[in-house]
Amino acid sequence: MVFTMLGWGIQPTTSVMAADCATTNTICIDPTLVSFWTNQGGLPIFGYPLAASQSLTVDGIPIIGQQFERARLEYHPNNPDTYTVLLGRLGAESLAGVDVDTLDAVDPPHTEKSTLKCKNFAGTPYQACGDFLAYWQRHGLQQDRNPAISDAESLALFGMPLTPPYRKVIGNESFVVQVFERARMEYHPNNPLAYRIQLGLLGSELQMANNSPVATPAPINNDNVVLLPQPILDTFRSHMPYTGYWEHSSDGIYVAVSGFKYLTEFYGAPAPDGQRYVAMSVLIVNMREPSAASIYIDRTYFQLTDIDGNPPQSALSNSTDLKTEFLAQTVAPGARMGGQLIFLIPNKYGVPKQLTVTVANMDTYHTHSSQTVEFRVWPIGAYQEPTK
Repeated sequence: MVFTMLGWGIQPTTSVMAADCATTNTICIDPTLVSFWTNQGGLPIFGYPLAASQSLTVDGIPIIGQQFERARLEYHPNNPDTYTVLLGRLGAESLAGVDVDTLDAVDPPHTEKSTLKCKNFAGTPYQACGDFLAYWQRHGLQQDRNPAISDAESLALFGMPLTPPYRKVIGNESFVVQVFERARMEYHPNNPLAYRIQLGLLGSELQMANNSPVATPAPINNDNVVLLPQPILDTFRSHMPYTGYWEHSSDGIYVAVSGFKYLTEFYGAPAPDGQRYVAMSVLIVNMREPSAASIYIDRTYFQLTDIDGNPPQSALSNSTDLKTEFLAQTVAPGARMGGQLIFLIPNKYGVPKQLTVTVANMDTYHTHSSQTVEFRVWPIGAYQEPTK
């Protein structure tokens, strides 16, 4: 093989059975919500489900609610058809205990002169401006047959702004963000133009803050994996084998990793004290039958663990400086996609242990599956031990 790239405030009462996900060992979208999830934005807007749906009671009326990474969807069967599915106010909930008046307002991002405009909202002193306003106006909950997005539809999806634009540190990186009633918009300047505004993982953050369990990929059975002896693993702290590659395949998806490179700085940005960057090349192949579903890939769902047992790290947003293709892409059966990713390891001598890759299956229920590439074994094609 040759590499060329290289807790909400409502008390849940009973659990509701989700769609059958026995083949993926993961959480599925509730059948009453899956059509809304699919047609109103999918992964970029709502993210993956974090827990099974719950039967809730609101004002004495039973509803179904399900927490997603970026939103909470609620099914209200007694509402008119257009409003049977509503979004929870995660943006407002994320500001609990925050004195908004103390936030240091900054200029909103604007990449083109056409985005130099603002919009006022009744009931709030804050405006939506620049790229944040452009994103707000381009997205909304489709509520009629007109494909154009109206302000009412944008308001239904995001709500009104609750803060000015300000800087927030997210995963060791500082971004300009703005919180709306139902979402947090983030400006990622290193992304391609079409992906510079992303929605924050408010659902995940709130679930972790409430000490609620968050869905994690099923563990990989490594019973038959022969790890390298510890003395050899210790040498990985200064050098990874520079030939060969690591691979894993399951559920018709093949993943291979190669070309590790440690960096003390990346495009002029030094690694924070006590940490270092690691870049790697990744190849993903959809080996399923032609009639099978495509898969959806995004760098947000690549998780790197290190041999020191630190929490998993997601690929940094400035991986796009490496010209990666892993940004909201689909891969059809028989097709492949490759690129490079960069991670920040929380130890200046830290070394990758495993890369977990999660993909969404573009099937009826948008199930997803995960697999882990083990790095503590000899890479395929290696011909020498790591230099001591």
